[in-house]
Amino acid sequence: TVESAFKWAKHPERVRVAVVDQIMDGEDVVCNEPIEPCEDNPEQALCKYKDRVDVYEMEAQLSIGPVFARHIGNRMYRGEYYITQSDAHVTFTKHWDDDIIRQMESTHDEMAVLSTYLTDIQGSIDAAG
Repeated sequence: TVESAFKWAKHPERVRVAVVDQIMDGEDVVCNEPIEPCEDNPEQALCKYKDRVDVYEMEAQLSIGPVFARHIGNRMYRGEYYITQSDAHVTFTKHWDDDIIRQMESTHDEMAVLSTYLTDIQGSIDAAG
């Protein structure tokens, strides 16, 4: 999800990601480490934009559900002008950041909330993002 958010953003340098990572120690891979070493593949988002990712890591056994995790995520807000929330295992679309800002601005309401129910249909996003 983090890799996808940066990869498909029109302006990845303007994206900041805050992650609440609920992991099982020894079983799960942490989400703020690149898939490959940066020396082998420096173009990965977690190599290029590592300073734009903040992670709150907690043991999954101590988790009390998604509502509390979202609360922690909201506490990671640092005054950004726009904010969006996503669950894990989401694939972003090409220029998603530009698209969402355009949709938000078209409401002419700074208190507007954009919402959607993501599809899980395999192949619903083309290869171009």
